[in-house]
Amino acid sequence: MNGISFLRLIKSFYSSKLPDLEKIEKKGLLAVKIAQHYALRVDFIKEEMCYHLSKLYTHSFPAEKKSFSQLVSHDSEILNQFKSLDENPFSSASVGQVHKAVLQNDEVVAVKIIKKDFKNGFIEDIERIEKPIKKIGFLWPKFNRIFNPIGIIENIRNYTLDELDLKNEAKGIEVLRLYKNNFSKEFNLSNLKFPKVYPELSSEKILVTEFIEGETFDSLLNDKKLTYETLLELFRLHSFYIFKIGVFHGDIHPGNVILGKDKNIYLVDCASLSEITLKLKKGLFWFFYYLSRYDYKNAAKYLHEMSTERLDGPVFDEFEKEFLKLYSDFTMATVSEVSLTRRMMETIKMGINFGMNFGDQMFPVIKSLMYLDGMVMRCNPNAILMEDMRNFTVDLEDEMK
Repeated sequence: MNGISFLRLIKSFYSSKLPDLEKIEKKGLLAVKIAQHYALRVDFIKEEMCYHLSKLYTHSFPAEKKSFSQLVSHDSEILNQFKSLDENPFSSASVGQVHKAVLQNDEVVAVKIIKKDFKNGFIEDIERIEKPIKKIGFLWPKFNRIFNPIGIIENIRNYTLDELDLKNEAKGIEVLRLYKNNFSKEFNLSNLKFPKVYPELSSEKILVTEFIEGETFDSLLNDKKLTYETLLELFRLHSFYIFKIGVFHGDIHPGNVILGKDKNIYLVDCASLSEITLKLKKGLFWFFYYLSRYDYKNAAKYLHEMSTERLDGPVFDEFEKEFLKLYSDFTMATVSEVSLTRRMMETIKMGINFGMNFGDQMFPVIKSLMYLDGMVMRCNPNAILMEDMRNFTVDLEDEMK
């Protein structure tokens, strides 16, 4: 990818015609990551385009699957750790694939391995587009103010390089597990689990974890076997991390959540953790607290509380009027009638148009909502999600005061 192809890619997000996702995938890892980033930027592009680009979160670009031996042929030491190993992966994504194996002590494990050296090509692509982008920004300063391309590229560089180092995934698992253990006496988190990590067998390119007997939420949803009660439990657990901790799984799509045979919920692929400030965390909690009680005036107030830019009295009054109009059809609406994610996107966009500024930390929250809302649509489209979310806020109400 070069500067011209980058600009063409960005331009396609503003087109009335939805771009071909397969063509984006063929441009390489950087193009996919840019498109995934823009899937959250409702302040930049239309909601329909955001939904279209969000499919790239669960649809990985074509990459040739290789046997485990082919990928680690140079490393006989790791091969000697296994009594047996499935040469073909049981799961494959854009940068990695996962194999089932048995250790010499008969423990069954999952072995995740990076398919190839994406790192050098990814960095080269970034370097190719940075220079022309900086030139455009120098000649046309408004380009920087509107799109902040260098900031976006830097953000994509950081979290993608984290993803390409599997030691970060091991670290993410331990961070989330530590928070769970620290608050287990205050909150019922007993059915939340994380796979055991084998650090002595893991490295930047290989991650060995406990093999979880169970099925992903994605598989269960496809087979219509996931109960709505189980899905609500995932909402409750994820709400704990967002509202109480402010650090949460940053890629909680249904392929990264496993319902174990033991009926516990396991979170996997924890390389990308998202973090929000205390101001945003509290503002989000009270926004949803009042939204779930259909108290739209207070919901508008706490949306404004999250903004780093304050609106003066008359401007806020006009915003509140538009907010109440936007939510006029929301009370007791099912998710099939009013999508929570779409309404949140419209809400954030409206706030920004009135002069509010929420910073980049709002968008990982919207990404989580996009996934969770989508799961509810597949599981129980007649659910009135706000009625059920109200129960989660009760658990944390005293904590957030």
